[in-house]
Amino acid sequence: MKFLICNGSLTPNEESNTYTLCEMVKKGFEKIGDECEIVTIRDLNYTNSTKDIDDDIRPLIMKMFKMDGIIFATPIWWGVQSSHTQALIERMDAIDDWTIENKFKPLYCKVFGDIVSGSGDGFQHIHGNLYNFASMLGMTVPPSCNIESAAQGRDNILKDEETIGMIKTFVTNMSVWAKALKDQKVKEKARHGVAYNLPESITEGKRIPRKKGQKAKSKKHSDLYTDEDPKGTIHGLGFKDEAAARSSVAKIRKSGRSHAHKIQAAVAMEQRAKAAGKSGPAAIYRKFINSMKKKTKAKNKKK
Repeated sequence: MKFLICNGSLTPNEESNTYTLCEMVKKGFEKIGDECEIVTIRDLNYTNSTKDIDDDIRPLIMKMFKMDGIIFATPIWWGVQSSHTQALIERMDAIDDWTIENKFKPLYCKVFGDIVSGSGDGFQHIHGNLYNFASMLGMTVPPSCNIESAAQGRDNILKDEETIGMIKTFVTNMSVWAKALKDQKVKEKARHGVAYNLPESITEGKRIPRKKGQKAKSKKHSDLYTDEDPKGTIHGLGFKDEAAARSSVAKIRKSGRSHAHKIQAAVAMEQRAKAAGKSGPAAIYRKFINSMKKKTKAKNKKK
């Protein structure tokens, strides 16, 4: 796994408590076989902006896309993150704009963690700011992937047991979760944001929840996504191959369930087949769904 630490310290590295923590985290990753790079933002020539500008911040952001995990390190400065860390956040706003236009999050499923140097209640506020920012860009924050070290001075930080314990948990969880997200192909299967105009395959056969007092099999609500009527579940549906999909479509046709329920069942199986990379079975379910939609249109014309 590859990790990038963006050091937002305001002081030179040799004088910085934050940089000392960054070095400790880097060594922690290397001990478990991962790669880690530290970039100190104050050393870069950059412009404060929310736009994509051709300066030293641009290659830093481009480097993030190649990483499995991103870490922001900052001192507490008047209760919030440093000006360099805030500047990086503002520059990364351009990614959010691109995401909305392209409906894809390039940082999706990369793990995110933060390192806060200093004592006081400011670290909680900083964690909240950074976690919200990371989540909006599609990054995942694993458990206990935050470090807040009250120790001051390089020698004290290096031997502080609480800090060392947090770093061990931090590097372990960042590494484990980064690998899990990559192995499970979460980036390919999960949604990359809010879709205001959902694809028809998602919205068709829409669930109508059962209201209080309605009978379990009332035509005024749909039971597919609930356990209100477990006996109505269409069992034995599958998508492992095209033969299984054809057999399943036949079962749906003969199920005796409502027109809407049959569509819902087919849509659910189509989506599962797509998620599993089974394009053939998915196409068979889609063909059935489209045939049912024609019947729906014909029924609506008669009304």
